Amino acid sequence: LNQVVLWDKIIRRGENARLNLHDIATKYYFWDDGDYLKSNNVTLTLGWNIISNAGRLIHVRGNGSTSFVFPAQYASSRLANSKSSGQE
Repeated sequence: LNQVVLWDKIIRRGENARLNLHDIATKYYFWDDGDYLKSNNVTLTLGWNIISNAGRLIHVRGNGSTSFVFPAQYASSRLANSKSSGQE
């Protein structure tokens, strides 16, 4: 099982826990270090930790998931293209 955190938010007790995920900025960039994810299935799930004042860390997994297939080819950034052509 491989897992990575794509997004997180701390919600303190007493705060409104309703999440508005429109127009959020990227917090953690996701890189495929190699070609390991190309054309492979990926499943996104929601999970969270409940941190109490004392005791163990509780992990809760949300209901449902979303799956998709990574593309066979990745788009290149302009910076990567300029470095490969010697135009830094």
